Amino acid sequence: MQDAITDFVENLSLHHLRNVWFQQHGAPPYKISNVKQYLMEAFQNQVIAYGGPIKWSPRSHDLTPLDFFLWGHIKGQVYAIPPPTLKDLLRRITDACASVTPAMLHNVQREIQFRVQMCIVANGEPFEQYK
Repeated sequence: MQDAITDFVENLSLHHLRNVWFQQHGAPPYKISNVKQYLMEAFQNQVIAYGGPIKWSPRSHDLTPLDFFLWGHIKGQVYAIPPPTLKDLLRRITDACASVTPAMLHNVQREIQFRVQMCIVANGEPFEQYK
């Protein structure tokens, strides 16, 4: 993970880095102190996480792009027809990840803004069932 994040962050201009936040999705590895410290340094304290400077409820499905967008997108492409082999499964996962376009990510960003407003209206309670 560290290599991927380092490569990502190093390819950003300082202007763009100021607009990038790391959002923890509740996985236990991100709670380890040296991992949290690395993330805080890499993202200049712009970390939304358990025990971070900005608290985030772990596994907040309504507000987590991995839950409301990415997993469904990948599963739809990978399992449309059951993959016959493990090699085919891995290829489909890679292809599905590569198929995410900048336009899709822009739509996800707009969806997050909408979902934050829904969260405010719902007083922080789950709201997905009302969408």
